[in-house]
Amino acid sequence: MFGNEAKVEIAVLQERFKAHEQIMEKVDTAIQTLSETNQNICRMLAVHDERITVQAKVDEDICKKVDDIELKIEGLYKFRWQIGGVVGVGLVIMGLLPSIIPSFSLQQSSSIERTK
Repeated sequence: MFGNEAKVEIAVLQERFKAHEQIMEKVDTAIQTLSETNQNICRMLAVHDERITVQAKVDEDICKKVDDIELKIEGLYKFRWQIGGVVGVGLVIMGLLPSIIPSFSLQQSSSIERTK
């Protein structure tokens, strides 16, 4: 029915078909592996995105706390200058007090003499 040449051609085509089947199996395996890898990468990206979001919130909280601390420090500086001003004014008043009220200086000297 078929000649020798036809049988040889059919045998060659069958071998090529088997080779193509093996190649297609390898391609299918590679596609499956790529699909699994893609899914794993998507999961990792989701986890990293969540971590970045959480870290951004933590950074905002830290910045707010730093700002609060800076405001408190500014308040302490103002308080320090206010106390310094009050002490300075007090010292000036105490220095001028004897010249303004001469009787105050006399009372001090008489009380000193009595204790001797």
